[in-house]
Formats: sequence, structure tokens, C-alpha cells
Amino acid sequence: MVTIREVAKLAGVSMTTVSRAFNPKAVIKEDTRQKIFKIANDIGYAPNISARGLVTNKKFVIGVFLSSIHTNMSTYLSDILSNIHDALPDNYLLSVEGIDRIDNIEQKVKNRFDGILVVSQSAADNQFIYKMKTNHIPMVVVLRKMDNPEIDNIYPDDERAILDAVNYIADQGHQRIGFIEGRPEFEATIARRRGIEIGCAANHLVLVDDAVKVGDFSPAAGKKLMAEILQLPAATRPTCVICANDDMALGAMRACYERGVKVPDDISIMGFDNVAYARLSTPSLTTINNPIQEMASAGIKRLISIIDNPHQERLSMVMTPALVIRESIGQQN
Repeated sequence: MVTIREVAKLAGVSMTTVSRAFNPKAVIKEDTRQKIFKIANDIGYAPNISARGLVTNKKFVIGVFLSSIHTNMSTYLSDILSNIHDALPDNYLLSVEGIDRIDNIEQKVKNRFDGILVVSQSAADNQFIYKMKTNHIPMVVVLRKMDNPEIDNIYPDDERAILDAVNYIADQGHQRIGFIEGRPEFEATIARRRGIEIGCAANHLVLVDDAVKVGDFSPAAGKKLMAEILQLPAATRPTCVICANDDMALGAMRACYERGVKVPDDISIMGFDNVAYARLSTPSLTTINNPIQEMASAGIKRLISIIDNPHQERLSMVMTPALVIRESIGQQN
């Protein structure tokens, strides 16, 4: 096995200098650091993180806890995990778990992580979140607004984003709106429904009661519920259906295709999240860009900052999703 001594000898520096080169916070000349990295890479040397952890009292493991991990996990959550991984410093590992699967917090969490990132969608997560806070585990909660200034929190303003979308839909001449909701216990569903209701009232639009459906964020739910909406009489059927995420919007578009209903000529569809395939669907999906990458990156950076310096003021950061106009919303005469 290649040792630190061999790297130091080839680089013409001390073993302490080699060790400092692999510590991002250590003060060392950049050309020396890069020289050491190149030699280490050429001869196959990797620093012993476990040994470093004994010195720094770190485990170099970040826990990521989702509200739920299930077979129908949305594309959005998959994107969040991917972006969290991309934002993580190279010397850390990720451990991912669903809060709804934890039956023993002491065994699953305590003394296992340097810090945790909670990707929270439901108030049902509060018991877990406050347990972490009580145990003084470094933590950042993303995706859901927490009404507690003592918890580091990064979240999107879903209500504002949906309100902007409804204003745009009204500008296109639509009068009757449908809504395929996500899981009712999720805060995003509540905020997006509230934004639609405010937007419809402000623009004098009709939110068609029979076209408000409860889904689960999956494409299958979008397809099934859109099929039900299409059975409504043409005179009362909504001219535009907003889906609480892009996965359900894709399913809704499939239901239209199978029934010969043209999007956007016969009915318009809007999604939420702006996942990768949204621009590739036919027609391309008008949606709302949720700042996934920004939230993931900011969450990880903040968590590492708290791990390194726990005695700092708490952070609450709100990010505003933006409307992305494509082809799936048509104009009404």
C-alpha cells in the first residue's frame, strides 16, 4: 500500500505538508498542493479519512433524510439527491434514508454523522427534526419552510411561483382551471393549492371543483386523474390543468394523447419543477423552475459551515421558483 511517506519523499516535502495539502482549510502554497495531488494520483495514494477522523473527531459522513423513500419517488427528489451529491466535498460520504422508515433514532442517527440535511416535505417530519435539534446534531432543513428561527432553513416560495403561473394562464385567456394535487400531507401541495386559489380569485377565474383531483406526484396518478377530468362535459371542463409536479403533468399529457385530445389546442397543461425531460416532451412542457441545484448546493455548504463552526447565527433563506414558458399552454379566444 502506498504511504504518505512515499508521497512526501517524491514531492521533497515533509509528511506534515502532505497531510496539510489534503486539508482544504490548511494554509499551503497552491503550487505545492497541486504538485502533491499529482504525485499522489500518479502513484495511487489516497489519504486515510478514518485516521484523519480520529484526529479531527469527524466521521466524514453526511446523513440525508427524506420525508419518504418509496418506489414512486418523484424525479424531482432524484434530482435533489443528485445535486446534493455534486455539492458535497470530496472527502465526505452520503448516507440516504427515509424518515418514515426510522423506528429507532438513537440507533439510526446518533453518533453516525457529522451533520444531517433534512429534505422535508411534511410537518410529520417535525418530531424527527426537533429530536435532532435537541441532540445538538448539526442540521439544515431544505424544501419546506420551518416556523422556527432556531433551525437553519432553505426553501422555495411555491405559493408565489404558482400565483405567477396563474397570472400568466389568465393572460392567455383561460377562464376555467383544473388542478391535480400532490400528496395532501405535503407542504408543497398545500402552498401550491393556496397559490392557485388566490390567483383564480384575483383573476376572476373558475377553479372547477370536479377538476380538482388528489394525486401522489407519480406519472400514473397524473394519467388516471387527467382521464377523469377529460370525461367532464366540454362546456364545464377546464381549459387549463395545472399539475403539482412535472411527473404528473407527463402522465396527464399521455392521457390526452391516448384520447385524441390535443395539447395545447384542446386543453393546456402546466407542470411544476422543470425536471430534465420537461423540455423534451411533445409539446414541451410549460412549468415552474424549482431552484433544485441552488437549494442543494446552499444546503450542503451551510451544513459544512455549521459542522466547522456551530456557534453562528441561524440562517433562513427563501428562493423563488421561476415560470418557464414553453408550448403546452395555448391561448384562448
